[in-house]
Amino acid sequence: MQLHGSAGWTALGQVSGDVPAAPDQRQLLALPVVVGSYDGVRLGDDEAVLRVVVTAGQVEPVLLGIESGRLIPGAAYAGNDQLNLGLGELSGKFVPMPAFSLQDQLGHVFDSRAAAGKDLVIAAFHTTCHQTCPLYTALFFQLQKHLPAGVMLVEVTTDPGVDKPAVLDEYGRRIGASWTFATGSPAALAAFWKPFGVELASGDSHVSTLALVDRHGYVRLVYRGVPDIGNDIPASLVTTLGAQGLTELASHGDGWGAPSVLQSLLTISGPEQVASNPGGRAPSFSLQSTDGGKVSLSDLAGKPLVINFWASYCPPCRAEMPLLQRRVGATGAVRLVLIDEGDSGARAKDFLNSVGVQQAALLDSDLSVGRAYGVLPLPTTVFVRADGTIAGRQVGELDDRVLAAWLSILTTQ
Repeated sequence: MQLHGSAGWTALGQVSGDVPAAPDQRQLLALPVVVGSYDGVRLGDDEAVLRVVVTAGQVEPVLLGIESGRLIPGAAYAGNDQLNLGLGELSGKFVPMPAFSLQDQLGHVFDSRAAAGKDLVIAAFHTTCHQTCPLYTALFFQLQKHLPAGVMLVEVTTDPGVDKPAVLDEYGRRIGASWTFATGSPAALAAFWKPFGVELASGDSHVSTLALVDRHGYVRLVYRGVPDIGNDIPASLVTTLGAQGLTELASHGDGWGAPSVLQSLLTISGPEQVASNPGGRAPSFSLQSTDGGKVSLSDLAGKPLVINFWASYCPPCRAEMPLLQRRVGATGAVRLVLIDEGDSGARAKDFLNSVGVQQAALLDSDLSVGRAYGVLPLPTTVFVRADGTIAGRQVGELDDRVLAAWLSILTTQ
């Protein structure tokens, strides 16, 4: 297997092993790759276009469809969102969650019937993990604050030998968690986790996985790696982290967190919106303002930023603008930056007045700043940490709960 980047083709290693039919999956290769952007993958003599962005300390899942030892044309996917899309495409449909029967922390039955009609957020964990599991639990605390109606949080153990119902109950009470913790026999748990490619494990070595299952029982999204929880983690969980867990906490994880998951939940039950992966430092700019001055990115240093790209002809931009001013302006700890894409100064002013926004906007007349930030559809909102790195992006109109979650992340990092 090889990746193609600015330096040409780079050999990654040998891929071998039996490949199950989609939607089942098997990890064939895991290895470090030089930081950077790649635009192609080669498997044997087969090549495919594939955009892979490798960021230091972050996991980037890559899914390749293979049939009879050959790469299936077009079946190359990178990133958590694309991984889920690929599994659905390769199997020809969304993946149904097999029937299951487990127990919750109170010893009550937790099965397919109990979960019917609810969107599920499911995390693999066990109580003796000192690395990623406490971070997943901290993510659940964040999600709980903004959870849409009809969504159920469930942490399911991968260690049935230790995590009996009484152990899970004590764990939940000790950390103050009110959601469902589930266990079962080794056979029941192995069957439960099989669709997600998670094997039973204990200790700190296991497949870190979060899955979204819709209310109709279909697997819609699978996240791998470590979530970015900022510094928003209960003290009761910090004390359970080992040295590697503390390192992962400080590293911002693998570029996804509560806002990404919340947006995906809204996508499952509402109109599709896209949240793209974070990465790198925010590109610098210097733009004319509607109040006659000039503002550069360096002028805004020192605080987290919510940079909103919009235009006067964009109905979703009009709909979300009052929410942005109300939510971001209320924090005082985060700056709102409004960048108009292509309008004249007069037109931008008229638009802001019409939506009751009293803040000046920056004019990206030639769209060069928007291009630097990867803006295509409008609106697009970019969330920038106080250190100048991009925490994440939202393409499309913002939802109140998603924006609140992003603000929580920005103000705790």
